[in-house]
Amino acid sequence: NRRAIMPAVPYSAHQSASEVHASLRSSLAALDEARQCAVLWFSEVMRRRLYRGLGYSSMNQYAMQELGFSKTRTGDFMRLAQKLEELPAVREAVASGELGYTKAREIVTVATVDTQGPWLEAARGSRADLTHEVKRARRAAQTDPAQVELLPAKPTVVAPRELPVRLQVDLTPEQEARRLALVERLHKLGGIPTNRAELMLEALAALVESKEAPRGALAAGPSVMIHVHEEAATGVMTVQTDNGEREISQAEADRLRCDAVICRPGERNKATIRPAIRREVLARDHHQCQSPGCKRTRFLEVHHIRHRHNGGANHPDNLTTLCSACHRLWHQRRYEAAGQKVTP
Repeated sequence: NRRAIMPAVPYSAHQSASEVHASLRSSLAALDEARQCAVLWFSEVMRRRLYRGLGYSSMNQYAMQELGFSKTRTGDFMRLAQKLEELPAVREAVASGELGYTKAREIVTVATVDTQGPWLEAARGSRADLTHEVKRARRAAQTDPAQVELLPAKPTVVAPRELPVRLQVDLTPEQEARRLALVERLHKLGGIPTNRAELMLEALAALVESKEAPRGALAAGPSVMIHVHEEAATGVMTVQTDNGEREISQAEADRLRCDAVICRPGERNKATIRPAIRREVLARDHHQCQSPGCKRTRFLEVHHIRHRHNGGANHPDNLTTLCSACHRLWHQRRYEAAGQKVTP
């Protein structure tokens, strides 16, 4: 059962000190309650990836475009929402109203699954006492390696669901701490992908670009090319991986057909979009994804606004620049709208 929260008191001038004090406390309590509800709804959107159904390829993009969040506020909400998913007792306390938003933000920075009970008990005291205990725990974690579990947990990410290939990496404690620090910094800078696969690919792309200084970030062609095999009789596409040949979904295949080079035995390679037109579209769009709120500058692809199967032409007016994540989402939603399965 949620505790009763007094509503915010409308402002009125010339009140007594006690009346102003009571009104302020009531309004602050209402503000904390509203933030509790907001972060729970935010967590629901992120956990179920509902932002994709609303036309966005990432939670960052959705929060900044639809909710008007700043980069900092987006990062704060995403970190808190992720921690609530990892700490079920804390989430239940927030949902029931036993734990306020402000205290929840404090304890999620140090609590783990094993220590969330004691931290919830500590949160029953004053906010000042809780803040003191949190700071003490963080100092201990920085000086005592045995306390490393008190450091902030892994950043907000969504496990990849589309690719049926699993990649596991073993890190030393020092490497994991370094990874966390780098991702934390990226959260503060804004625009970090919410998908681990996209984050890894962005990092690799940045490293390749740094090694290819003469090409620059806006090179005409990609640094690497992926070869996809299409069965002429069925149209089924497959790609070779270290785990064998894997089939590509219909939505993914349509995405690839938008902007690709077709290689047929005995024939010259042919681009689906003439290189000159592709360069024109990329230049017109300033080498940025044109999906609202995205603006990514890596893994750019040219998309047909009206699909070629429906008479869409390779004219710049019918072409736009999308990053691979937004492009993938566009084609997936097209199949979902038709009630078709989008993954093999």
